Amino acid sequence: MKKLIALIVLVSVFVMANAQEEYKLTGSTVKISGTSTLHNWMADVTKVSGKLAMSENGGGVNLSSVNVEMEVYSIKSDKGSTMETNIYNALKAKSYPKITFQLTKVNSISGTAADLTAVVSGNLTIAGTTKAVDLTVKGKQKSNGAIEFTGSKKLKMTTFNVKPPTFMFGAMKTGDEVTITFSAIFAK
Repeated sequence: MKKLIALIVLVSVFVMANAQEEYKLTGSTVKISGTSTLHNWMADVTKVSGKLAMSENGGGVNLSSVNVEMEVYSIKSDKGSTMETNIYNALKAKSYPKITFQLTKVNSISGTAADLTAVVSGNLTIAGTTKAVDLTVKGKQKSNGAIEFTGSKKLKMTTFNVKPPTFMFGAMKTGDEVTITFSAIFAK
């Protein structure tokens, strides 16, 4: 009986030591930048939500889930409302009001929660089209225990069946490639 109790205590300690903790997205900056035949442009995604689950084990980090949603209608362009309308139309916002990312695999992770680098794979859904993407992210723990992840990714709009917006009856065209740069703060 004593051995059984000791085994139960040992298993409980192991499970608690490796328990996944859920973190909620508490702050973010997401910028989309691109080009056009007239000028470069930039847009901010102002409404982003998400959560992740991770644990620390033996000085390392185990990341088991990440889910992020960005509201298309919250994208605000530095070129004004005409550009925003073109972005919403290109992203088919009426039918697909959210852009989502869901982690599928952690390819590598090094460091601790205080300072880590991870290469992850996930499903990115834009305008109703889902594609696998790889991201390299850096993570740093803040003094309040929250963790900030940063990174960037170049994407082609046409990969997601998004037709790059045009203006003035096609006289001005946006480039196919955009760069998404992000900073996301997750806290318990």
